[in-house]
Amino acid sequence: MKTFKKINPNEYGGLLYNEEKIEEIKKVLQTKKIFRYSSRKISITDKLEDCVKKYLDINFALGLNSGTSALKAALFAVGVKPGDRVLISSFTFIATAAVVISLGAIPVPIDFDFNNCMNIDDLKTEMAKGCKVIVPVHIQGRTFDLTKIVKLAKKNKIIVVEDACQAFASKYFDKFAGTIGDVGVYSFQQYKQISAGEGGMMVTNNEKVYKLAKIYSDHGMVRETMTWDDEMATIGDNYRMNNLQAAVIKIQIKKIKSILKSQIKNRMYILKHVGKVDNLINSPDIKGETGMNILFLLKNKETADLAIINAREKNIEIRRLWDKPYYVHGVFKKFKLRPEDLDKNKCVVAEDISSRLVSISIPPTLDQKNLNRIIREIRQLKKIKIIS
Repeated sequence: MKTFKKINPNEYGGLLYNEEKIEEIKKVLQTKKIFRYSSRKISITDKLEDCVKKYLDINFALGLNSGTSALKAALFAVGVKPGDRVLISSFTFIATAAVVISLGAIPVPIDFDFNNCMNIDDLKTEMAKGCKVIVPVHIQGRTFDLTKIVKLAKKNKIIVVEDACQAFASKYFDKFAGTIGDVGVYSFQQYKQISAGEGGMMVTNNEKVYKLAKIYSDHGMVRETMTWDDEMATIGDNYRMNNLQAAVIKIQIKKIKSILKSQIKNRMYILKHVGKVDNLINSPDIKGETGMNILFLLKNKETADLAIINAREKNIEIRRLWDKPYYVHGVFKKFKLRPEDLDKNKCVVAEDISSRLVSISIPPTLDQKNLNRIIREIRQLKKIKIIS
């Protein structure tokens, strides 16, 4: 089988690993203290958390071993219990729903909206049935306008936990994704702009939520007193970030401005030279996007398939974000967690766009030659009416 060597892989931070990062890893290894709590001194993980707090202008940050872990710790910390209804965006990776289920709660999919992330009418209907938390999901370096969602949540005393796993450093005007609601979570997995292969972060301005998440992610132990006898102790999990992950992430965050500058410059260059495109999808605040890709909403599934095949022949990656809403997977039928099982309407927008929303990746490493190859491919797709 021919290897598909993409000129623009769906990887970002991972493409920037270099000698500088190797040196940082060496320093951690030389300390012989990879575990963040193996010394009473301030660890690399502590320093990373401080770096994130400063960058996002947020009071508390907790490093974890994945974005999934960060979301689970966050939901536990805000009080999600078995049987609680948690309203989540229907257009998301399966992990968003799986985390809710792992806590014994019920993920209720809310139909998608390109501006607000969630269809407000659908959200209101499901809120009226009762819910514990709302989880909007920012996608692919784009932050949605959560103004209406946050306003509704506050009015009804409902917590908003932002799944910003794909959107670290993106903004909705002056607010970073993950800092708009009550709690935010990020992923530093291989396909994210800041990457350590795996890794996650939870941020909040709520000290109690931070402390509970930290305890839960550290086997439920109160670290300061090394005990499970404290009133705040619980039965938890092991979701701690280690110092190797932290070292790789920290050095990338220090360079986040240059990473974003490269991606945004590349994206603008491509769009400038392909001419007018009607089915281009932007976020509510285009200036707040991180430039990691270009999204097109094509005519139908067949057109999207053709775009993917045509580009692949030229080693250019065009892909779907997800080919179906998470709940269409068979496991959700098995556990009776589809919309029809939850006595709600299907998420018609999410089901429609899943098959025809495609992405062209724009990593920061693209050179002029490959930028021009992408431009030629988009022009060709316009010429044969796949992109209009």
